[in-house]
Amino acid sequence: MAVHEAGRGLEEAARAVARVAARAADLAADERAALLGALDVVGGVLATARADLLAAQRESGAWRAKGDPTFEAWRARTSRAGMRAAATEVRRGEVLTSMPSVREAVESGRVTVEHVDVVARTAATASEPVRRALASPEGQAELLQVATRVDAGRFARAVARWAAALDRSALERGHQAQRAARFLNLAETPTGTRVSGLLDSVAGHRLRLALEAVAGKPAPDDERSPEQRRADALETLAGAALAMTSSGGVPVGPRASVTMVLREETWAALRRTARGGDVARGGDAGGAVAPATIDDDAALPPSETARLLCDCELTRVVVDAQGQPLDLGRAVRLHTPAQRRGITVRDGGCFWPGCGAPTRWCEVHHLAWWDRDDGPTSVLDGALACSFHHHELHRRDLVVTRYLLPAGARAGESAVRYVVATPEGRVLADGRPADAAGEPLGTAVRRWVPGHGAVDLTGAGRSGPPRPPGERRPMDGPSPGERRPMDGPSSGERRPVYGPPPRTGGSAPPPPRPRAGPGARQGGARQGARQGARPGVRAGAVANARPG
Repeated sequence: MAVHEAGRGLEEAARAVARVAARAADLAADERAALLGALDVVGGVLATARADLLAAQRESGAWRAKGDPTFEAWRARTSRAGMRAAATEVRRGEVLTSMPSVREAVESGRVTVEHVDVVARTAATASEPVRRALASPEGQAELLQVATRVDAGRFARAVARWAAALDRSALERGHQAQRAARFLNLAETPTGTRVSGLLDSVAGHRLRLALEAVAGKPAPDDERSPEQRRADALETLAGAALAMTSSGGVPVGPRASVTMVLREETWAALRRTARGGDVARGGDAGGAVAPATIDDDAALPPSETARLLCDCELTRVVVDAQGQPLDLGRAVRLHTPAQRRGITVRDGGCFWPGCGAPTRWCEVHHLAWWDRDDGPTSVLDGALACSFHHHELHRRDLVVTRYLLPAGARAGESAVRYVVATPEGRVLADGRPADAAGEPLGTAVRRWVPGHGAVDLTGAGRSGPPRPPGERRPMDGPSPGERRPMDGPSSGERRPVYGPPPRTGGSAPPPPRPRAGPGARQGGARQGARQGARPGVRAGAVANARPG
């Protein structure tokens, strides 16, 4: 009878509290705080009562009557909370019934149930020295002294240090067990690459620090979730590793690169699509055209193709009708280390205003797109961009304007600032400081408009203008009967030395053509011979993408 009355009284009291809480908006702030404090204390008292009941039930053995294999399984079935919650509840009860000082602290509200769970987890896996310390009044008093000062999260770290100090060999055994259990899986799925794994605590901490260092503080315009920022940071780390070289500029270990293959028809379709507008949407491009692919034949979307072409080595490959490589051309575009150093000194990190990504995590972006706008590989038309903002530039066809600050506004920093806008003119990011009246400082010196190249705003005119319809560009592929600059000389032909052609009228000269090396001449000669000897040969390209 007393048990039933206690149960009914508990339920009635709980419902009375619920009725008061239902009109919590009408209560004063201090009244709500007082009620929450009372509930916290009651939660601890109920936890001790539950611990006594569970201990008695377990001791009686009555739980075996229904065929449950373990006491935790019985509790999971009767509470319907699941096995994990039942196991936590049982471990908590063991601590509350075996450690009187901890129980008293919980009933008085000095420590929370979450603090008890920390002690319970430690006791469940404790070595003999730690178990003896937990059972002693001195050990419990030491833990309670910490628990009453810090929250449960900090208490968990403190208990881990306390246990490690008591048994250093157990700490090492635990670390080695974590190391033995480590794994990392990469699964290619139709929706992307799924990454899953488990690292030991030390390696996991290093990875977290590396990701945080790369991700940095989000810029005001950065709408990515923390999960997306970590994913982008991991990609940036991979790019930095692939681009790693020794002090002499030699790749460390095996030459690590991402190989991108473009067929001639893919290249042409990409350029037609890019000139027509949004690279990210791709478009029809005149019919079914095979996309660019990477090492394992995975298809690349147009925006990723454009981004990789912005900072990679490009080598021509001639393949036959069956797709077998016949001849390799020569690398024709990549910012040199000296050019990258110059861009690094000028930009000091990602050019996007407010980003702050350090230079070591940035890629060099051709502001006048190399593939679509015939942009030169130069310091003037290059900029450092983190992986995320590099993606955004290519995905959204953004317009970039470079400004030069007056001497008094530099404050020891770079004199260059950038403004990024949509093709419609909406400003997304403006890095210019303002004067006392709130007006932005700086003189516009150069603007890059996708599809139109670079515009010199100092009065020197436009560089890299769009070409008239029908005019061919260096990488458009040969016309019937046309010889390429890299095909090598024919018999008796003197190879020209490429340089700026003479000016005609008032037009600005186009960028200088690169001097062909001997490897290109030999390979090109073989290519020309094979093209004449074997039908069905077509040109393609392989881009070795080594970002950063």
